Amino acid sequence: MAEEAPPAPQAPASRGDVIRKTWMFCPVTGSLLILDAAQGVARSRYCEFARPLADLDDTMSVVTTADMADYHRRYALEPLVKSREQLEFEELLKQRVRATVDEPCPRCKNPVLEYYTMQLRSADEGQTVFYECRKCGYRYSTNN
Repeated sequence: MAEEAPPAPQAPASRGDVIRKTWMFCPVTGSLLILDAAQGVARSRYCEFARPLADLDDTMSVVTTADMADYHRRYALEPLVKSREQLEFEELLKQRVRATVDEPCPRCKNPVLEYYTMQLRSADEGQTVFYECRKCGYRYSTNN
């Protein structure tokens, strides 16, 4: 006579007010729930647990917009397609006039570098000087 397997553990019935951050995981196995829209349930792959998708309506939020400028800035990403504002800003940067110094570029040996200064450290310390070569675009800085 064959032994019967013990029944799969059943999770308590779900209620919309208790489903919060864990709605996407099975409370029995801890596995990610599979959303089955055809049957209207979110079910576990490894046990019999299932909860109605209607219980999840008040807990899910769908993000349809993103602040891509913030995302690019936060992760230092260069967009593949630049916005009109970015292209206009880059064009203005090309047309800018900066002070120049007769100092050779460390990379291409161009005899003239553009420079500007900024106060990045405390007020009792010198300014940081930023140099840029017009010819090759090489940039570097020094602390004075």
